[in-house]
Formats: sequence, structure tokens, C-alpha cells
Amino acid sequence: MIDAGEYGKALLLLTEERGTTDSVLADADTVSGILCSFPKYATLADTPALPTAERLALIGEAFAGLDTDLVSLLKILCEKREFFRTESVLKAYRSACDEVRGIERVTAVTAVPMKEAQLEKLRVKLEAETGKQVVIKNVVDPSVLGGINLRYGGIQRDGSLKAALARIKKALLGAKV
Repeated sequence: MIDAGEYGKALLLLTEERGTTDSVLADADTVSGILCSFPKYATLADTPALPTAERLALIGEAFAGLDTDLVSLLKILCEKREFFRTESVLKAYRSACDEVRGIERVTAVTAVPMKEAQLEKLRVKLEAETGKQVVIKNVVDPSVLGGINLRYGGIQRDGSLKAALARIKKALLGAKV
């Protein structure tokens, strides 16, 4: 089994050397969109029922016009019958690009959409804490009730009302009278 992280980093090294990092990022989004729209494509690309040459030709046709290094990577994954791991490799590539560029992607889960001023204030605070450029994605989940749940860099900071109520409930249930 391949190491998606290593493949993602290798692609980054190659695209940095060639100066194609931004265009490959855009093409990676295109590939992800296609695979999301056609989830059975990965099964087809990995099937032993089709000869390898045929599977490689299908990938060449489906992704014609995209960066040749990216298409070559897709073909390598196909040859190894690991095409189903394409999204993992592309995710690792995006993460490696963010790391090199000093970008931290943050998911802010709230009960209602955050206003621009709130997002900006949060961004400034997180940039001061992390020392990185912060990009925030606001996800609305009414079950949090209120407050905010932040997820970034393997960290989860739960400041939601739902979590606070759960802590209070646990404390009350654990109290001895």
C-alpha cells in the first residue's frame, strides 16, 4: 500500500521545481470534483478485469488537458491499483502546499452563520496564536446550540454551548450529595 503523504510531498517537490504548484492545485480540485461526481471511476481504474493499458488510456482521456505531472501521478496510482487513494494523495498535496506557504485551514462550526466581522476577528486572533496565515471555513450545525467549535492542525477546541451543557451535566451527575 502506498503512503499518500509521501506521494503528496513528492508531487509538491516536483511542482515547486517546475513552478506549477498553483496550476496543479487547481487541477487537483478538478480531479477531486470528477471523482466526487463519479465515485465508481476509482473502482474502474483499479479493476483487474481491464488490462492495465486500457485503464491507463481511460485516465489519459478522462484527465486530458490537466497538468501532465498530475496525470502521470494518476497513472502511477492506477498501475499500482491504488487509484482509490487518489483523494488521500491530493489531500496530502494540499496540506504540504499549505505547510510550505504557512497557511492554517480552520473549520469553525457554529449554530448560525458567522458575520464577516466575526470571521475577521477570529482570523486575526488565530493568526496571532498560530503565527500562520489563517483561512476559515464556517460550517453551520444547529446542534451546537451556540458558541463555536474550532478544528485545525489536529486540534479541536470546543467552545460550543452543547459541550458546556454536557460538562455541567457530567459534573452534576458526578456530584455526591
